[in-house]
Amino acid sequence: MELNAGGVVIGFHEKVKNPPGNLANGAVYLLELEVLQWICERPEITDFSTQVLPYFIGRIATWHNEGTHIDIGSIEALREAQVRAPQRAVAISETSDDWSRQFASHPIHAQIRHGITQQTPKPLPTL
Repeated sequence: MELNAGGVVIGFHEKVKNPPGNLANGAVYLLELEVLQWICERPEITDFSTQVLPYFIGRIATWHNEGTHIDIGSIEALREAQVRAPQRAVAISETSDDWSRQFASHPIHAQIRHGITQQTPKPLPTL
């Protein structure tokens, strides 16, 4: 990825041999509803990185993560991440911002610690 001084994506190079920089896309996105609607209006889209991201170049804000990035797409992966990373974890009382405290105090963390893995997922909203 290439960024401007404000951290906005100005170039995206998917799996090229000699990328022009040393930043990688961690593939975590927070999308505006308009972006989801744009995607839904284009059923031919099959690849996010080559068909969606290029369209929004110049309008994608970034967040630089200095820490370890771990996929927690399943309960088992989240449990493994919690086991592997406690020495680097920050206590909830030590976090400096409201978002971090809210995230760290979310009930899913206590559920994983206590082994609650069988919960009925809520249905996803329809666009």
